[in-house]
Amino acid sequence: MAGFRNIIEAMARVLPEVRKPVKRVSLTEKLVWTFLALAVYVFMSETWLYGYTTKTTPGQGSQLLLSIVFASRVGTLTTLGIGPIVTAGLILQLLQGAGIIKLDLSKPEDRALFTSASKIFTIGMTLFQAGAYVATGYFGVVDPILAALIFLQLVGATMVIMLLDELVQKGWGLGSGISLFIAAGVALSIVWSLLSPIEPLGAGTGFQGLLLALIQSIGGGKGIEGLVYRGQFPDLIGLASTISVLVAIIYLESTKIEIPISYAKYSGYRAKYPIKLLYVSNVPVIFASTIFANIYYISSLLWNNYNRNDTNFFLNLLGRFTATEGGQPQPLNGLAFYTTSPRTLQSVVDDPVRALVYLAFMVVLSLAFSILWVEIGGLSSFKVAQQLVDAGMQVPGFRRSEGIIAKVVDRYISVVTVLGGILIGLIAGLADFFNVFGSGIGILLMVGILYQYYELLVRERVTEMYPALGRILGS
Repeated sequence: MAGFRNIIEAMARVLPEVRKPVKRVSLTEKLVWTFLALAVYVFMSETWLYGYTTKTTPGQGSQLLLSIVFASRVGTLTTLGIGPIVTAGLILQLLQGAGIIKLDLSKPEDRALFTSASKIFTIGMTLFQAGAYVATGYFGVVDPILAALIFLQLVGATMVIMLLDELVQKGWGLGSGISLFIAAGVALSIVWSLLSPIEPLGAGTGFQGLLLALIQSIGGGKGIEGLVYRGQFPDLIGLASTISVLVAIIYLESTKIEIPISYAKYSGYRAKYPIKLLYVSNVPVIFASTIFANIYYISSLLWNNYNRNDTNFFLNLLGRFTATEGGQPQPLNGLAFYTTSPRTLQSVVDDPVRALVYLAFMVVLSLAFSILWVEIGGLSSFKVAQQLVDAGMQVPGFRRSEGIIAKVVDRYISVVTVLGGILIGLIAGLADFFNVFGSGIGILLMVGILYQYYELLVRERVTEMYPALGRILGS
């Protein structure tokens, strides 16, 4: 462990970093920096890589899961998106949870070491993924000089994304850059589903954007029957499903169990400790989706370079694909096929086994990561009990002991951990079957992220109005 610490500390000294603000940043300034970080990211997502000629439109020819989870757009400066950052964080969290890396994240020096390790792992993943994209011909056949240029563009752009995320997290902005970029990507996907001016070939139902298609259809006297179901394109079933999923997630986000607590020194003081039904929020879905996205990413690269004739038995188990006009292979079989959502009702009817396997994978992984995150994310009943005791609180009717309070709290935490993991897995999986705009995973992530930003804004506003309260809250 000492060797690991020394290596990380030595490498961290030469890494670029964003310094923490030396004085308190006002809410207005944070909003400005957050908006600037988002604007830079959106600009990068619309800037095509020099040397890449096959340009795709949002929602066509690209794997929606990759674009949502990694906030990426293949062929642009955000081709890798936040993929290296999320994947590196996932690896480190699993190593920490398994006890391979032993860090006490309650200590500032260990938190700083973990942050530095995440940055180093991110750079390593960036170099690996950028090299894999270029070396396996993902951008077509290019000469060595152009391949090197594309590689440098991918690495440089992802480094900028990493620093933008750090800028937001270090206190200059609000929340997390990763969350901000994911939410923005989902919102843009929904807007595109409603307002896309493209007329898909062979669809026969007007514009791809549903609102424009409705105006076009009604204005032409055709009625709306052709817009009820349009397969992979936005339709009225998808719109109704999107609204239903939004309402359901907002309701679940606001549902909580409240445990009565009291202040040990003042018997008359009463309060409640809230435990949300979605206790671990959207973290399990992010982890599960990251695994699905990496399965697709790795298997498609291997197929594209080594198994286009589908003769390798072991690579076939990982995934068989077919090339598409948009440039990204579509899975036909194998693990990649069963970890990619069918996306449409017709696809579910045509292959119900695939739909059930995908849903089972999503629920099981969401449940597993929900249980794991409670332990490694500082959300366990023992951690909660420790926080309550340290704050001078107790549960009325029980002795003020960490062990006893932990047993009381665990009655609720263990239930909401399992139930919440299953619920978000079901929502993320089932929503995709009804062609929800932005995908079920995307809607789940966006609502969770926006809810967190709402809480952050309220907290920032309160601490600006009452600085003394801000010191109590640790702001």
